[in-house]
Amino acid sequence: MPTAVRRTTARRLAAAFAVVLLLFAAALVTVLVSLHEIGDAEEEATRLDHAKHAGHIAAGLAREQYIHQAHTLLEWNRSHLEHYDEVAKEAAAATARLEAAVTDPDSRARAAEIARLVAESDHLFRTEVVPVVGTSDRSRILDLHHRTEGMVDRVVKLNEELNRDLEVRADAARKRAQRVRASALLAVIVFFVLAIAAAAAVGGYLMRSISRPVALLRAAAKRLGAGDLDARVEITRDDELGELAVVFNQMAQDLAHDQAVLLEKSRLASIGQVAAGVAHEINNPLGVMLGYVRLLRQDTTLAARDELPIIEDELRQCQLIVAGLLDLARPARLRRDEVDVDELAREVVARLAEGGGSDGVEVVVTPPSPVPVCADEGKVRQIITNLITNALAAARDGEVAEVTVTTGIEGERAFVEVLDRGPGIPAETWPRLFEPFFTTRSKGHGLGLAIARSLARAHGGDVELSPGPDGVGIRARLWLPLDVRKEEP
Repeated sequence: MPTAVRRTTARRLAAAFAVVLLLFAAALVTVLVSLHEIGDAEEEATRLDHAKHAGHIAAGLAREQYIHQAHTLLEWNRSHLEHYDEVAKEAAAATARLEAAVTDPDSRARAAEIARLVAESDHLFRTEVVPVVGTSDRSRILDLHHRTEGMVDRVVKLNEELNRDLEVRADAARKRAQRVRASALLAVIVFFVLAIAAAAAVGGYLMRSISRPVALLRAAAKRLGAGDLDARVEITRDDELGELAVVFNQMAQDLAHDQAVLLEKSRLASIGQVAAGVAHEINNPLGVMLGYVRLLRQDTTLAARDELPIIEDELRQCQLIVAGLLDLARPARLRRDEVDVDELAREVVARLAEGGGSDGVEVVVTPPSPVPVCADEGKVRQIITNLITNALAAARDGEVAEVTVTTGIEGERAFVEVLDRGPGIPAETWPRLFEPFFTTRSKGHGLGLAIARSLARAHGGDVELSPGPDGVGIRARLWLPLDVRKEEP
């Protein structure tokens, strides 16, 4: 499973959590931006309120300034002049604060006009009233009163206009703050709902994509631990959990294979212990009986009897069975050397042809190509002979009397493949083909394949059987490693 293109669980989880975090981040950004906008709007409303307050103070001081002017004109004495100076200074300062408090052009124009009128009224009073107050010249009192009164009325009117404008703008700022606050609240609610939904989706994803596969793996592990070597995990994914399932299934398969090999070795060891004793006890009587058969055949009165060859053949068959039992009973001791299995297979085919073992069957050997291995030549020859002999026997019962022998190298292993076109064997017998004494032929003793596999595994290889192409015949393969050392293990 190529890791370069695999969508890993870590990436999926990171993406899912990133979505949740982005939603929370969006909510946070919305809150911060909204707070900033609300702060600006409220600050503007406060500033406008302060400007209104400054306008009220300026207008009030302008009226107070006018009151002192009016009292001076009416009483026509200097009793109010001391207080007037103080009020005039405060009025001038108030108009200056008003001009500083407003920022928009219209408001600044009104504030400047108020300041000008207050200053002009003060200038008029100081230059035209104060010099003549207390004298007998009262000809201009009424005119001066009307002029100062007109100025203060104009100040009051301008302040009212300014106040209305500032009030409208302050209300707009407060409403804007309320709208932003409501929008921010709605946005935060939406983001939090989406975040909760995303978190729920992440939880569901974790349940489906992690918890469930982990539960399947745990259940399969429990079954495997309980001895069920057929336990497998049905997870087809392109991430770490899928890879873990593949590794688990491979582990279970390897355990099943190793246990099968161990059971077979244990069974063979048990058979070997019994067989060694039985073979030893039987072999001696067989040798004696064969000796007596040879003596009987030397007797001219009995030599022509047909029963003697039959007895001798059966006794020799018994000896072959005993020899096979002994091969299974004792561990194979290998004399490793460099062997060309391609050349060895050709020699076996040639010897069988010379001895008549392949009569009636066409044996096809692929073009020669060296296949060197480090193995015991005699043991490998015995395995190849067994496989080809079995194939020849099966081919004689098939529609096409043909056996194909192929050699080659695949990966780090060499192989010899023997393919026949015989009738094959029933599916239910495949698991038992390598069992000692199991055979599908009437004349077989069922030890050949068991011995062949035992010898192959002693080399670190194996013998495998499978149906031929299109289910016709049997394909037998001998596998041998290429990198076996010459030293005896």
